[in-house]
Amino acid sequence: MNDCYSQGVAPYYDLFADANPAHNKQARFLAPLIVPDCQVLDIGAGTGSTAFALAEQGARVTALEPDAEMYGALLARLAGQPAIAPCVSPVPEAAGFRFAAPFDLCCAFAVLHLIPEEAQDSLVAYAKSQIRFDGTIVLDMPVKSPARAPSPWSMVASRALGELRIEHHSAMEPRFDGAWQTHWRFVTLLGDRVVREVRRTFDWRPLDIERSNALLRRSDLEIVGDFSGYDRAPFKPGESTTRLVVARVSSVTERRVA
Repeated sequence: MNDCYSQGVAPYYDLFADANPAHNKQARFLAPLIVPDCQVLDIGAGTGSTAFALAEQGARVTALEPDAEMYGALLARLAGQPAIAPCVSPVPEAAGFRFAAPFDLCCAFAVLHLIPEEAQDSLVAYAKSQIRFDGTIVLDMPVKSPARAPSPWSMVASRALGELRIEHHSAMEPRFDGAWQTHWRFVTLLGDRVVREVRRTFDWRPLDIERSNALLRRSDLEIVGDFSGYDRAPFKPGESTTRLVVARVSSVTERRVA
């Protein structure tokens, strides 16, 4: 990711990001892993919806976000949440930034498929380096699957702001080289008249199953939970389109260090 990755869509994206712990699917998935005073590192925190939802559950969250627009939207959101502001520490840096104290839990949602392979290896190794030996890492990895199908343009959500209505439209299609593209369109309407339209296309590449396994092996991480989504349904190679891995430092590494 870089400083211009969001390219104008961050404020619109933030309008539809839900920080309610009961609704935020990432926070609901992580809830069983949250212990009292849990220290969480959220890599690629976006506008902070998951970080805020975790803070509502009692965690202390460091929100790592290098994208300048996303980070700005995160700060604006945090300024309006004084009750949880002491529990969220926004940091305008990418994976690789070092912290003095280790974390109990490190998560990276919607990041790995957007970055090159060498950066994927670095991110997973970095996540491992930032947790305690008994800590947990959660990684979200879209994987190659014949079940993934193109999606035509459709309206994802709509929100009214006074007399304005803002619509979020999305579509998804494969590229010729095995990568995919997700298209976003945010349309602002006054009555039936369009007054602004902002578009953004994201290129991303699903991981091979072997590649996702290699990422974990190279960092000596052991899978303790393997899911196909936030509903905790089991991951099925060749069928599931997403792999949501819960991992810890492998027992082999622990014995070697000891």
